[in-house]
Amino acid sequence: MTYLPDATDTLMTDAPPTDTADELFEEASGWYFRLQADDVSPEEHTAFAAWKAQGPAQERAWAEVIGLLGALRDPARNIRQGERAEWQRKRPSRWQRWAVAAAVVLTVTAAGLQTPWPDRWRADYATETGESRAFQLADGSRVQLNTDSALQISLDGHQRQVRLLRGEAWFEVTRDPDRPFVVQADDGWVKVVGTRFSVARRSAQTQVLVEQGKVEVNAGRGASVFLEPGRGVAYHDGQLDPVQPFDPAARFAWRQRQLVFRQQPLAEVVAELNRYWPGKVLVLGDALRERKVSGVFEIDKPEAVLKALTHTLGLRADQYMTYLHVLRES
Repeated sequence: MTYLPDATDTLMTDAPPTDTADELFEEASGWYFRLQADDVSPEEHTAFAAWKAQGPAQERAWAEVIGLLGALRDPARNIRQGERAEWQRKRPSRWQRWAVAAAVVLTVTAAGLQTPWPDRWRADYATETGESRAFQLADGSRVQLNTDSALQISLDGHQRQVRLLRGEAWFEVTRDPDRPFVVQADDGWVKVVGTRFSVARRSAQTQVLVEQGKVEVNAGRGASVFLEPGRGVAYHDGQLDPVQPFDPAARFAWRQRQLVFRQQPLAEVVAELNRYWPGKVLVLGDALRERKVSGVFEIDKPEAVLKALTHTLGLRADQYMTYLHVLRES
């Protein structure tokens, strides 16, 4: 792994974070698990109270975490009883015991937010979390699927159509003016004759990025936009966002099993890393979530990535079982 330190890596901003419900749930989970630790400090209790007092959104996130853990109390107890001899031999701390519940919560939460199996049943090609897969279609076009992705293929003598069911795919399309290549994603579509580009479905948004050639994008209703190399566009709910430039070297680095970040908030970096790794990494604290990060990380070396983040930003990474890492100020 190569890490590129930046002079402003440790800068913090006073701008308020734009937390989504999922991000607030992660923060509430991190606080809950931290407050169970034997070494929790009075300052951390004060910081938690200040976080919770920020508004109704924080209150709702906290209530959701409490409710989930309450519902999972019996499953967690069964796990502990089933492994009693092993646990007694290792004499785990109270914090380690709560990590069992944490792992269950994270598993249930991920299952609720993502439903990959129906997509994989329908797909002609699919990838697991952290997996990348490249293949060639019957017309000679090449496709590479990113992590947790699924794709349907429909090729015949009259048409070339694929549907991105989930995740992200990169295409190098063989030129054929008589049979345009169409990628359907959500309610919109992307049409090309022969070019290199990617399509990604994330949450309720679809994003198209062009590396070479010309691409037509339609959100499902209204006029299309035409993208040239180095340009991208996102659409959702039948609406196209403004066309934006992007850095192909950074955005397509996943094809070489790397991720590139340039002065991006730690929260964004961790959210992207979580797409490729099992379990979950949480960031504790609003100011820390906004800390700027620049670096080139290898997808297949999560331990080295976490070590680079903690060393460069002066953080502490607490690991609980194999499922959960919490990043916080050291």
